[in-house]
Amino acid sequence: MKRLHGKWGDLGVRIISALVLLAIGMIAVLSGTIIFSVFVLIVVLIGIWELVQMGRFKSANVGFAFGDFFLLSGYAFFLCLAAVSLIFLHAGLDIIGVGYLILLVIVTDTLGYFVGRIVGGKKFWPSISPKKTWAGILGGWAGVAVLALLFSSLDIMQGISPLMFVLFSVAMSFASQMGDIAESALKRRMGVKDSSNIIPGHGGVLDRFDALLAASVIMLGLIFSLI
Repeated sequence: MKRLHGKWGDLGVRIISALVLLAIGMIAVLSGTIIFSVFVLIVVLIGIWELVQMGRFKSANVGFAFGDFFLLSGYAFFLCLAAVSLIFLHAGLDIIGVGYLILLVIVTDTLGYFVGRIVGGKKFWPSISPKKTWAGILGGWAGVAVLALLFSSLDIMQGISPLMFVLFSVAMSFASQMGDIAESALKRRMGVKDSSNIIPGHGGVLDRFDALLAASVIMLGLIFSLI
């Protein structure tokens, strides 16, 4: 029982926090592009604040190098690019496009968490993200493939075959996973466990939104590739 509690001990807090964030996010999505843009801007500003705090932490403990400044600045640029992508997606595809993106990231994250915890097995990238397993990665892809098939059967996506839609969706799923791993690598470089502690069970804004931000950039790129 102790082992089980240790394995799933944070699940309750994670679920509550995730539901609250989901409710806030969906309200922003449904409130129109202006309100959604303000919400995205707030998330990005908090994310940049977290980057500054990470830099300060490393500077105070082991010293701050030019490479650290370069990485933090690059990640800040990525946040701004992701914000523009999300706003463009909302303005161009409205609720359906952004809603699908959010659902895709939720499916990827949820199945990755549960499949990874239950199945275990070989680690995906142990030196950067020791908790991620290949089982969790593939579980996320499988769930997103099913999700994409369901959406394609509803004729929501026009001008793209079901197979291509599935492949694009899996690509976005992988992008969301790599966004999480990239943020993990940055935190490891800065010597911190979480980007901050403002979200119970999840850490900071970057810890929770890293996957969505990465997937949004890829989604916008894939859409432009079809035009």
